[in-house]
Amino acid sequence: MDPTNDDKNKRDDREGQSVDLDRLLDGLLFDTNIVSYSKQKKEGLKDLLSKPLQVENFDTQIPTYLRTLMDAAKHIDEKLVDIYRTYDLSNLKINYKKELNPQQLAAVCTLDKPLLVIAGAGTGKTRVITYKVSYLIEKGFEPNEILLLTFTRKSANEMLNRVQKLLHAKSITNVLGGTFHSFANYALRKYHALVGLPPNFTIIDGEDVVDIISLLKTELNLTPKKGSKHFPKSSTIQSIFSKAKNHELGIENVIAEYFPEYERFVKDFQRIYTLLAAYKQRSNLMDYDDLIDILRDKLKTNTHFRQVLQAKVAYILVDEYQDTNNIQREIVELLSQKGNITVVGDDAQSIYSFRGANFENILRFPQHFENCGVVKIEENYRSTQRILDFTNKLMESARIGFKKELFSRLHKGRKPRINRLVDTTEEAAYIVDTIMTLKENDLEYSDFAILSRASWQSNFVQAELMKRNIPFIVVGGIKFGERRHVKDMVSFLKIMMNPMDAVAWHRILKLLEGIGDVRAKEIIVKIHEQHGRIETNLFEGKKHGEHLKELLDLFNRMQQLGSAPVDLIPPIYEFYKPLLKQLEDDFDAREIDLEIFAEIAAKYEDLEKFLADFTLEPPSNRYQDKTIPFDESDEKPLTISTIHSAKGLEWHTVFVPFALDGILPSVRSMASLEEIEEERRLFYVACSRAKENLFITMPAYVSSWDAVFTKPSRFLYGISDNTYDIINE
Repeated sequence: MDPTNDDKNKRDDREGQSVDLDRLLDGLLFDTNIVSYSKQKKEGLKDLLSKPLQVENFDTQIPTYLRTLMDAAKHIDEKLVDIYRTYDLSNLKINYKKELNPQQLAAVCTLDKPLLVIAGAGTGKTRVITYKVSYLIEKGFEPNEILLLTFTRKSANEMLNRVQKLLHAKSITNVLGGTFHSFANYALRKYHALVGLPPNFTIIDGEDVVDIISLLKTELNLTPKKGSKHFPKSSTIQSIFSKAKNHELGIENVIAEYFPEYERFVKDFQRIYTLLAAYKQRSNLMDYDDLIDILRDKLKTNTHFRQVLQAKVAYILVDEYQDTNNIQREIVELLSQKGNITVVGDDAQSIYSFRGANFENILRFPQHFENCGVVKIEENYRSTQRILDFTNKLMESARIGFKKELFSRLHKGRKPRINRLVDTTEEAAYIVDTIMTLKENDLEYSDFAILSRASWQSNFVQAELMKRNIPFIVVGGIKFGERRHVKDMVSFLKIMMNPMDAVAWHRILKLLEGIGDVRAKEIIVKIHEQHGRIETNLFEGKKHGEHLKELLDLFNRMQQLGSAPVDLIPPIYEFYKPLLKQLEDDFDAREIDLEIFAEIAAKYEDLEKFLADFTLEPPSNRYQDKTIPFDESDEKPLTISTIHSAKGLEWHTVFVPFALDGILPSVRSMASLEEIEEERRLFYVACSRAKENLFITMPAYVSSWDAVFTKPSRFLYGISDNTYDIINE
């Protein structure tokens, strides 16, 4: 039985509901030219997709730099490495020729030139990096001279753990593996004397920056209380500042390009930005953006520092190179001037331009390293060939990027299926009906994922899942490291490491009765005047004096305990517990988080290392909020995620809903070829997560306040109809 066929028994109740929905829509749309779609004569999806879709081709609007980029990508095959070249693999522990396919082997064993590895989705990118680290060590490179840069600490650790198992050696733990930010933290602390920085600077996250901005707004009389009712939120201002740094633009330019509605606040933003920089410098603080900014700047301007790091790093490997921004690219190029570098990535999965990632970096690598070699890895180990036939055709129409043809030895399975439903409610019901039918084939809920362009598009499916009591998680929510009580505990520890940390002091002082923003500021000024120390007698007789004395006594006791987090956390918890009970009604739930926090911290012997790791790479994914709580004994839930959050993951069966032109691609992206092409890559990432089943669905229409979307996604029009099946026609 085909799971996509309608099941009359399951739909009887919903048919009664659709009549009411039609009546409602007829009333809402009475005075317009739009008619309730469920009462129109529906043109078949196959007929729609067989007709050309009239869209802007941008041929007359392509800027010169983009034409140059498009032309360079066409000539990439001229730099391909001979994958059948012979390598000296004698006297090595690992049989590389047996473990790797020819493309992977060439990527691992090529050391005589800078190397760009274009690794398509599901082709074993992690395997290539893992074996390349092993190969370098077997060829005589010292582990502590190998720099492996990734975008999550988790992925770096997983790769290095695999290397350790391959070589049966613990020495590989000395490999410099981690994120760009963690490497910047390492380099700036280790060589602080060379670059003129104090060694005990505190790393602050985005939420901390938001807190500082709120303080500065108060100082500048820019808060609503002072009459600036419509002044932007501190979190919005922080986003503007971060975008300015990641895109290397001035505040005025960022506002003009991304936030034109705030143009009247430009001068105020610039004042806050200047004061924020001064505040961080005075308090010995660095945020994430500062870390890589300062590392890049010091590498550029400090010759001695650059030479020391270049001598330290014998070989560089960079993962997910398509996601690097310009600052990260410059860091890589400044460190690898000897050509001792391999970068691995997939231009077809570059989807993070909103974070500052520059798609050009991977495309221009052959220009920046003119004598480089290129290896394309095209054998896919994830998806069936029928899914790859579809995704290959999707990217065949891409106008920017390297051409690839992925293939698989997995020839069984169904073609991707496309279905257009009457409305969003019917679409959600179809998705859940299909999941329930497929699940009977020995699948778990965790084998399914629903990936949407924007989070709101999953609301309809969520409602249907809740109605049927099906467990699911939504990727996102309040991350573990951003929860109020966890940040409070971290602030206590930050003060122990850096008594000048004004942000941490402000957070902790405001926990005490009788201390608000003004009083906290006065106390912090005294702390700074006395270089991190404060005499309690300065506040004797004040309402808050006794509470402040208890807090300072706590820090005095902790100073006698050393720097191991496992010793510091119990006295902090003893002090903090009664405060949290007074502040929060759900203390029991939060107490569980604090137990998890203590468990994580206990694995570290050094406070500085713990705070750096926790701030730079918080354990957010493992402990993130669930939309429907479930016990460990319950069945593992299915996943609902935005496409951006799903990159790097895979599922047996994937659904991509709302595949309408104007939604995927987003109507906001239709102003330029670059943005449209990123939307194509986003669709590709969603489809390439599927191992055996791919369903692309859409309601017949979606209306918003200024538009109605009825056409299938333009990306479907360019795909051969023999690569997919249309359901219900």
